Amino acid sequence: MKCAVFDIDNTLFDARRRFHFAISGFNVNSPKELPFELQRQFWRRFLDPELFSLDIPISRSIEMILDAKRRGLRVVLITGRYESLRRDTELQLMQAGIPYDELIMRPDGNFQRDKELKPSLLKGLNCEIVEYHDDDLETLLEVRKISPNSLLFLHRPDGSFEII
Repeated sequence: MKCAVFDIDNTLFDARRRFHFAISGFNVNSPKELPFELQRQFWRRFLDPELFSLDIPISRSIEMILDAKRRGLRVVLITGRYESLRRDTELQLMQAGIPYDELIMRPDGNFQRDKELKPSLLKGLNCEIVEYHDDDLETLLEVRKISPNSLLFLHRPDGSFEII
């Protein structure tokens, strides 16, 4: 079976408002500027399900999912959100009307970068990845190594994208 894989944050949902809310108070523009322990505090705040309501569904990306379903592709969602956030994530997806066949989440306690984590999780998929959608170029380049024939879509939170 063939599948299309989509990231969630800043691919299906514009998470910029949640990001700005979470980073406020740290007096930096990026969590990479913070010491490790403060980075963990930022990510805990960013991944607080109470803040998911700040996210805005990206209609163009949702259209791409619906198109993939119409073409008979299995839709797999993959996210850096922790497994403990599964119910909150499923609720957010349902409220936005986003259909999917499988949801792959980061194991609790895992601190790998997405570019390392996501390709390793994808290796266990029981389908041929024909499309991969993400907002992180480094992750896309790593996915290319394990799925060289896939179309790779680099998404932006404003709904624009490019095929790389």
